[in-house]
Amino acid sequence: MGIGKMLKKVIVFHLILNVLFACFITASSYYHIPLNSFEGRFMYFIHLCVVQSTFAGILYFITLYRPIFKVLFSLLFVSLGVTAFWIYSINISVSDALIEATLSTKLYIIKDLISARLVVFFIILLAVLWGVLKFYKKIDPKKGASLFLPVSLCLIALFFYADYKRSHSFSSKLPYALFYSISDYCHKESISLKKPLVQKNASFSKLKTVLVIGESVRADHLGLNGYYRQTTPKLSERKNIISLNNIYTDKTNTSLSLPCILTDQSILSERQDSLSSIFDIYNSLKIPTYWIGNQLLEKSYKPIVETNQNIEIIDKYKSYWSTDKKQDLSLLPSFIKKIHRDEYGLYSLHMIGSHWWYEDKYTNEYRKYKPIIDGKYIPSLTKAQIVNSYDNTILYLDAFLDSVIKVLEKENTPSVLIYISDHGESLGENGRWLHSHTEALTNPAMVIWFSNSFKEKFPEKIISLLENKNQKLSTDIIFHSLIDILNTDNASFNTSESIFCKL
Repeated sequence: MGIGKMLKKVIVFHLILNVLFACFITASSYYHIPLNSFEGRFMYFIHLCVVQSTFAGILYFITLYRPIFKVLFSLLFVSLGVTAFWIYSINISVSDALIEATLSTKLYIIKDLISARLVVFFIILLAVLWGVLKFYKKIDPKKGASLFLPVSLCLIALFFYADYKRSHSFSSKLPYALFYSISDYCHKESISLKKPLVQKNASFSKLKTVLVIGESVRADHLGLNGYYRQTTPKLSERKNIISLNNIYTDKTNTSLSLPCILTDQSILSERQDSLSSIFDIYNSLKIPTYWIGNQLLEKSYKPIVETNQNIEIIDKYKSYWSTDKKQDLSLLPSFIKKIHRDEYGLYSLHMIGSHWWYEDKYTNEYRKYKPIIDGKYIPSLTKAQIVNSYDNTILYLDAFLDSVIKVLEKENTPSVLIYISDHGESLGENGRWLHSHTEALTNPAMVIWFSNSFKEKFPEKIISLLENKNQKLSTDIIFHSLIDILNTDNASFNTSESIFCKL
């Protein structure tokens, strides 16, 4: 066979190889993305092509040596193909949490996951692999290497550059997502948590305290704070509700904001040494601590959350990248079971809240403001669509908090609910959206409800709370306020950082 024909055959082989790889694996990450405009579909198709092209550079290096290709490509194609099947079929999220859940899954559960569709998909996958290996035997993989090697290196370099510029939107897609997830799983975040000093028989106030951590809710879109839409109709009709509308944080993503909320780390400090977890402090007093979450735990705050005595993630196979996550009211059944277990405790509810994509964060009952977003490609949407859908998530938040309060109202123990969003959200300011930095991201919503028995027990704290509601305060107040309401000598706090103290 002539040099030209063999080179042509090598090119055809790589084209077919990457088309098959894209169809069976890479495209699974795009299959569930809601796109209703031609522009949106076209741009995400380009994104898919770029992701696959960058991986084509890696595949080329694998093909250079026959033994490596036969073994390594076969393992990659099958393992990634099976992962892609679950993304296609149930829209799972590939993350370190998925790796952990997979490794800890019992054999009988794995058996239940095997279905006829999976068997058929697996057979097709093996048939395609057999065809690729058969074609591979007919080519000289090193033919044209002087041309393809530098191109492949450039494609690999393009991945790192594009992933950095596009905020990791490449590494969150298959095939890269699996490798990055395994790496995240193997490299646990190291946070030095300081154990509190324990005093025997230390006294404390017996309360049922609920800490609700919201997501991407900005203060100025709450009806409680004078927003032109009544997005909080249920909370606005309640007594014992206080909205703090002047909270500040410069930590405008979850991974940075939660450590500052859940420990004594200030937003003004980057230190990670000897932090005190609020849950450890409660545990030292033998107060039960519960974490019920609708977000996968990120490595920056996972060690802190793990100091809770009881942890439950209700949708542990799906991250915010999935477009069909459970809504936050799904947190309630577990919360109701746990709130009745003990006379007192700290119950943390971590919401998916108002994270993009907004349309899977609430049910049709709260789809009040229209038109809503109908695709995930933001340039094809109007500002009205995006704001309407976002405001609908606030209506759902209002219903969620009202439902939690209804549960607490039935308790005999004095109760308090503290809601704080991790940060705000950009809604078109300076042409920026979502987590793109604007002033709106730095002003998260915060709402407090307290029972009548709490008010009777701590009248001075309620007076201070009312006096502080319009103060400009940072999210540092959560840690110190949660200690303040305990009325204990077993833990110290900064009185100037507690909303229950006169500032």
